Amino acid sequence: MNRGDLFTVYLDGVMITVCVVGTYYEEYTGEEIAILAVVSQDNLVHVPLQELNALFPAKKFMH
Repeated sequence: MNRGDLFTVYLDGVMITVCVVGTYYEEYTGEEIAILAVVSQDNLVHVPLQELNALFPAKKFMH
């Protein structure tokens, strides 16, 4: 899994779309953990990166 990957899973019989936001390694076990966001297909929009960069200048935020 890579950051930004979208996939569909069934949870309790309900289909949901999930996006990988990031990953990290758990301090005590060393296990890689994924940070996921549930995405509503009704609210999913595609925005060109150039337009997004204009709204959120990189200098104001840390990754």
